[in-house]
Amino acid sequence: MPAVLGGGLIVLLIIGVPIGIAIGLTSIISLVMFTDVPLEIAAQRLISGVRSFPLLAIPLFILAGSIMNAGGVTQRLIDFAYALIGQMRGALAGVTVITNMIFGGISGSAVADASSVGRLLIPQMLKRGYPAGMAASVSSTASTIALILPPSITMIIYGVTAEVSISALFFHGLYIGLGFGLVYILTGYIVARVMKLPSEKRASAKELWVSFRRAAPALLIPVAVLGGIRLGIFTATEGGAVAVAIALFLGLVVYRELTPTTVHKALHDSAILVAAIMLIIAMSQIYSWALTTGGVAQTITDAVLGITTEMIAILLLVNVLLLLVGTVVEGNAAIILFTPILLPIVTSVGVDPVHFGLIIVINLAIGLITPPAGICLLIGCKIAGIPMEKSLRDLLPWLLVSIALLLTVTYTPLIFGWY
Repeated sequence: MPAVLGGGLIVLLIIGVPIGIAIGLTSIISLVMFTDVPLEIAAQRLISGVRSFPLLAIPLFILAGSIMNAGGVTQRLIDFAYALIGQMRGALAGVTVITNMIFGGISGSAVADASSVGRLLIPQMLKRGYPAGMAASVSSTASTIALILPPSITMIIYGVTAEVSISALFFHGLYIGLGFGLVYILTGYIVARVMKLPSEKRASAKELWVSFRRAAPALLIPVAVLGGIRLGIFTATEGGAVAVAIALFLGLVVYRELTPTTVHKALHDSAILVAAIMLIIAMSQIYSWALTTGGVAQTITDAVLGITTEMIAILLLVNVLLLLVGTVVEGNAAIILFTPILLPIVTSVGVDPVHFGLIIVINLAIGLITPPAGICLLIGCKIAGIPMEKSLRDLLPWLLVSIALLLTVTYTPLIFGWY
């Protein structure tokens, strides 16, 4: 059974079968060949896996991001970021990071950020003389902050899968995501100095005020949503509905750029992305159940603990595994597939489940910019008009910085005894 579940999935992914279908096929084949479990139970697991109230936050936050983009909110955020740090060398890299941080704090989707913000900023970077590989690398790396900052969809899925507090994940993800953003801005500045990239003109105090005033209503969305969740006014799911309502109000009443056509497009784009995510989640529920039924999770746990019981070594092994997994497996699927396997291992040596959630989410965020299947990097390269392999040299510093940040989050609690 382990050979079919693991090897079969790898083979199907190699030949190009969509990951949701590949997961479902290997799960059903394994159950039919190695168990007497009726397939009706597998169907029940599929349905029960997506009948979770917290998962309703996924379509809501994605829709809020689509409405923001259609309603002109994203452009105003970019204008504000320009005015804020335009005089810095390589300012467009910093603008990309800041815009992705704000937009990601509403949409919760790195893929949505890479597509929406990338379509606006990558062409501007190319016009200002940025190498295409640099533009794609900056945009794709910045978009992954959406997985760390609340309301991260990946964190929601981990919280549901591991049965841990989503609010606690959001609380820690907020300051970690902000820290990542600052480091990425500094990275962009250093790379820009090395490559002698241009800076933009310094905004006057009046221009800064005007851009802030135009962007202020949009900036209130993450403040209102995250503040409401943290204060217990509403749940993360209800916060998604609040984000949609505010985005609609801004687009229809404040900025007046939403039309029936743009609303229809936002709904269409959101529906496609949500359908893909929910298919993966549903099929992954069967796969996870098959792993447990076949005893695979317990076998792997015993094997790892047979090698070492040292927390530092186990976390290193987990990070290496997840970095490799992230290169070929979609992040949301990886959460559902590997959380039941890895969580018992790390908790058995004293790792807090919330801390592990942050580790696994950051690993999978790095996977989004790692070839061969880094979807955010693919999106950035497509917008920049280059094949993925031509971005690898420019991607390297961003990838190394991301891994350094991952190790910081992994081991800092151990150094200071935060357990």
